[in-house]
Amino acid sequence: MADRSEAVLVTTAARSPAEERRDRERRYLITQGIRVVAFIAAIFLALAGLWVVASIAIAMSLILPWVAVVGANAGPKRTRRETASLYSKRAPKEITDR
Repeated sequence: MADRSEAVLVTTAARSPAEERRDRERRYLITQGIRVVAFIAAIFLALAGLWVVASIAIAMSLILPWVAVVGANAGPKRTRRETASLYSKRAPKEITDR
């Protein structure tokens, strides 16, 4: 193992692939859940004769699968960091009796 004089802080490390995947799956499931609710609402709204609102719910149920897939396949959100935070050793403080 190579010895480095400057250690990179853990806070600058990227999120693990498992965490990123879990977040993408969660976004996908939430979006698909909204789609199912919109589809069911469209059925009830159409039966009630509210065709304008039902057509909006139908449009949502048709568009949301595409949105869910694009959101789930999106890579991790990158944050721009100017430089990595490096740990710098400080000189030990002297203990004085007072």
